[in-house]
Amino acid sequence: MRALIFDFDGTILDTETPEFHTWENIYHQWGQILPRELWLSAIGLAPGEATFNPYTHLEVLLGTTVDHAALREHRREVFLTALHAEPIRPGVVDWLELAGKRGLHIGLASSSPRDWVQSHLERLGLRAHFEAIYTSDDVVRAKPHPELYEKTAAHFGLHPRECIAIEDSHHGVLAAKAAGCYCIAVPNPMTATMDLSAADQTVASLAELSLETLLG
Repeated sequence: MRALIFDFDGTILDTETPEFHTWENIYHQWGQILPRELWLSAIGLAPGEATFNPYTHLEVLLGTTVDHAALREHRREVFLTALHAEPIRPGVVDWLELAGKRGLHIGLASSSPRDWVQSHLERLGLRAHFEAIYTSDDVVRAKPHPELYEKTAAHFGLHPRECIAIEDSHHGVLAAKAAGCYCIAVPNPMTATMDLSAADQTVASLAELSLETLLG
């Protein structure tokens, strides 16, 4: 194994739990319930590929339109406040630092837009660890299609089978395995109930798995 390729949302930073809770509270304010299974169906997909849209779904439940701009601004303020209180997920920094010492390439493959990913990596002080970042802006098809992993591996001159992918979601695991990567699933509170059986290993956090042991 010559490279690590990380997913971002839910893997490096748990963006998924606070976003769901933000929307869940919005639905409650309108007297509605946000079905968890609908939300899970969109995790790991690019924004334009998810079939579930909370704005339009809420309107269907209400039987009327809502002010998207006002709702979007309110949601963004509440969500970002919660998100900025989230720590980097356990074990991530240790893995990044050890991988760097071992001379492994470190990449990132995310179905989110580049601006979103890079802004948070910089905010968290992690940007310098990553030699290559590929996002939904760089591919025709995001996860579960393998293109993101294929492009990240190719950036290093490697085949995906020489790379370890770290993922948190069903769609992400499918993308990594379709590319040929060795995949470690590290679910967060939102994705813990997903089918991650296609992964080679599943752990509660990277802090539970030694990179040295894995490489050995």
